[in-house]
Amino acid sequence: MKTIKIKALEVVQPIGNFYCGVIDAKTLRDITYSDVRRLQDDDSRELDDFIGIQRPLSDARVKQIKKYVSGVDATFPNSIIISINEQNVDWNAELSEFLIQYKDDTEKQMLAKILDGQHRVAGFVDTNEQFKDENGELQDFQLLVTIFVDADISTQANIFATVNLAQTKVNRSLVYDLESLALSRSPEKTAHDIAVLLNKNVGPFHKRIKRLGVATPKVTNELLTQAAFVQNLLKLISHDEKEDRNYFLAQSKGSKYYEKYDLQKTDEDDFIKYPFRKCFLEENDSVIAANMTNFFSAVEELWPKAWDKSNKESSLNKTIGFIALMRVLRNIITEISRIEGASEDRVIQQSEYYNMLDGGVLDEEEFEKLDPVSKTTKVIFDLIEANLAIEFEDT
Repeated sequence: MKTIKIKALEVVQPIGNFYCGVIDAKTLRDITYSDVRRLQDDDSRELDDFIGIQRPLSDARVKQIKKYVSGVDATFPNSIIISINEQNVDWNAELSEFLIQYKDDTEKQMLAKILDGQHRVAGFVDTNEQFKDENGELQDFQLLVTIFVDADISTQANIFATVNLAQTKVNRSLVYDLESLALSRSPEKTAHDIAVLLNKNVGPFHKRIKRLGVATPKVTNELLTQAAFVQNLLKLISHDEKEDRNYFLAQSKGSKYYEKYDLQKTDEDDFIKYPFRKCFLEENDSVIAANMTNFFSAVEELWPKAWDKSNKESSLNKTIGFIALMRVLRNIITEISRIEGASEDRVIQQSEYYNMLDGGVLDEEEFEKLDPVSKTTKVIFDLIEANLAIEFEDT
């Protein structure tokens, strides 16, 4: 018999005894499998028999986790929950060792059923199961694991349901707000800081943004969430904000880390495609804030009633209008960058934006005729683009 030893603690709870330990990602990946919930294919089919307790793997989620695991500050502080048959385990209370035993590689692959954490386990591959520590030495990526022994299918299902139904999805606005605490530079931190600044200052976004995604006491008509503002500004700064964040975080940690990361999208064409990227890389965040202020001040000047946050009939002052306007802003700065060259310190004045937006055709009452639904975003974008006093080069 072959044996895997895990340092662990025995936990006693009403559901029964279980074990919490530490295991390296490769070993956990080698011994686990997922029992995906599905319809059993039975020719008799008097009734549909559901078996398994897990949800199918999401390829997009697995891809996201693979990328995250390779980051500078990757961490999984919560447990992967598994179940193992009693015949394959032994508990040494004196040494606090949980022993997993198996005959051969075939049995090894089916030792432990994952009750929660299948996407995290699937996110580990040969290239990210180890990482370099602060001394430049390779270390195994260790994971916390919670082990139930001989849990019947009812208990397994109860654990899965309890863990997943009890979870509350984190508000995306809160996630961006927490970026302000980061010590290193990142596109998300920059976008968050600009959102906070513009919401505070007198101007087109004054008291218009919901911090943390919820209404501020004694403030009315906060029509934009912090998440909506940040997410749409990021599109003008970065092709991949997590990749950029890893680069700057690695730089702040020193040479043992940053040699693994390169800064991507730094050519002239990239600076044109992402019109605030050069400002961001040169740490000229004030230029980004100034352009945001000047552009939306021009919008407010040109269509004051439609942008007025108390106008409940308007679609321009809502999230769909903001998204459309950010696309217009991107196109305007992109066109100017093609003509003048990408610049890290070019602030387009409010009057310039106004003259480009005012093609003399679009009446602001048109924004009150549109339903405030997601597909209206393109309608608003097309209306404003058609009204521009400049023509864009075909791309």
